[in-house]
Amino acid sequence: MATSEALPIRSISSWTLAPIALAALLFLAGAAGGLGPAWGYGLLLIATLLLLAGIAGLGVFVLTKALETDGLRRVTGAAFWLGAWSYVLGVAALSGYFLNETLHGRMELKWIIFGPSALVALVILDIGLYRILVGRNMATWRRYGHVVSRDTLDPAAMRRTLIDEVIIHRSLFRVSRFRWVRHQLILWGFALMFGVEIVAVFVREAMPAFGLRDIWEEESHPVRLAFDLAYDLTGLMVLVGCLLALVFRIMVNGKPDRKYTDTPTAVFLLIVVVSGFLIEGMRIAAAPGEAHHAASPVGIVFALAFPGLGSTSGTVHDLLWLFHVLASCAFIAYVPVKRLVHSCATPMGRLMNSQKAMLAAKKEHVLRGLLIRKPEN
Repeated sequence: MATSEALPIRSISSWTLAPIALAALLFLAGAAGGLGPAWGYGLLLIATLLLLAGIAGLGVFVLTKALETDGLRRVTGAAFWLGAWSYVLGVAALSGYFLNETLHGRMELKWIIFGPSALVALVILDIGLYRILVGRNMATWRRYGHVVSRDTLDPAAMRRTLIDEVIIHRSLFRVSRFRWVRHQLILWGFALMFGVEIVAVFVREAMPAFGLRDIWEEESHPVRLAFDLAYDLTGLMVLVGCLLALVFRIMVNGKPDRKYTDTPTAVFLLIVVVSGFLIEGMRIAAAPGEAHHAASPVGIVFALAFPGLGSTSGTVHDLLWLFHVLASCAFIAYVPVKRLVHSCATPMGRLMNSQKAMLAAKKEHVLRGLLIRKPEN
């Protein structure tokens, strides 16, 4: 028994040591000037595609019974594993490259501050989400993972719960339409904004690194205008959602429903969004009348509401920009710390609770273990 239990540990260590060593080599090569940014962005692109493939495979597994189980499970697991390590390799390569750029004086101070802050925030987010979503459930998975099979899976119930409780949040709508609107605006506004930013990084940073046309510098380019509009709309969703959250906090003060509030998170996120719109307002106010500003309607409102923004010095703009990005990084690191993480954990629990046959198999396993006693020596 001791030998069989030791084998997986050695196997996991050997599969982990190689990518860690490769990540260290990529970091050192980038720091020495041997790698350009295309290496890091290319690996991050590969990681994104692999993780999307893993999510798609998991979706096919739990939402349908269309494909053979064992092969699908292996492919899905490999996609997640390769995607996660490609992400680590990409971050290592970019970290080395930006370190080299900094040592040679080719990086502005604001980027020197922003880079490590963003890296630390992402590491805290990744570790926090892993501990909450994977680490806390690992013991349960080891004990009851065998009941997760196509025989006990109910894809129809999973699809119904995914739509009703994860996307639409129908139960919350029945309880309180006000809370439902607030929740949807903050959750989906933030999620969509995060997704837009991931795509924007590819367009803004990766495409020029690959030698492609830098369309981000063309302020009137349709793609750039589409991103400006997407940022404005998602930011407006979060802004309204945070204001509604604060109104709800006042409404339920001293009442039992106060337990459904999270004022620190609402204030934190509101500061991040408002500072972002102020920066956008400063950009628009400094060059009024430009046609491409029409893609930033909320920014226009901020520029009109604060007419003095156009005369603000570059130093004030840079300080506000730095405050905004550091606050954004801090909020990303804050996600797994407070109640906001339940936006990820709660849907997973509801999806599992929709699987009646699987839960019944788990209960049967528990009862069988209680009834069967080991013979005494």
